[in-house]
Amino acid sequence: MWRSIQLITLYCTIVIAEEGSFLGASRQLRIHHSALSRRIRHLELMLGVALFERHPGGVKATVAGERFLVNLRRILKDLDDALEQVGAPGSGKTVQSPIGLDASPCNCAFLNVVAGSMGSDPNVAAFIAFLRRRHPVS
Repeated sequence: MWRSIQLITLYCTIVIAEEGSFLGASRQLRIHHSALSRRIRHLELMLGVALFERHPGGVKATVAGERFLVNLRRILKDLDDALEQVGAPGSGKTVQSPIGLDASPCNCAFLNVVAGSMGSDPNVAAFIAFLRRRHPVS
C-alpha cells in the first residue's frame, strides 16, 4: 500500500496540519484547495482513518492524525538524513562506514526504496532544499 503514496502527499499533510486549513496550505503549496482536499481524502481512504476533523474554520488533526504526523515527521527527517548522507547523484560524495559496520546506516526498507527511487530525479535536490527551509532541524 505505501508504495502508491506519493511523498508530496505526505508533505502536504504536514503543511495542512501546520496551517490548520486546506486553504492556507493550498496557498503555501500553490495547489488548488480542492485538489489538495482530494489528495488528503484519498490518503485517508488508503489508510482507513480520518487524519483531520474538517470544520468551517479549518481543520484539526484527529488523534490518529496526530500519531500519524508525529511518525511522518520522524520518517521525513530520517529520509532527509539518508539523502544528505548519500549526497547528490554524480557529486562523488561518499559515506565512510565505521569499521565493523556490516549493514547500511539505515535499515529501514521504506526509506531505502524511497531514497533509491528518488536518486535519479533532478528535482529531488530542490525539493529537499525546500523541505529543509520549511522544516529546519532543531
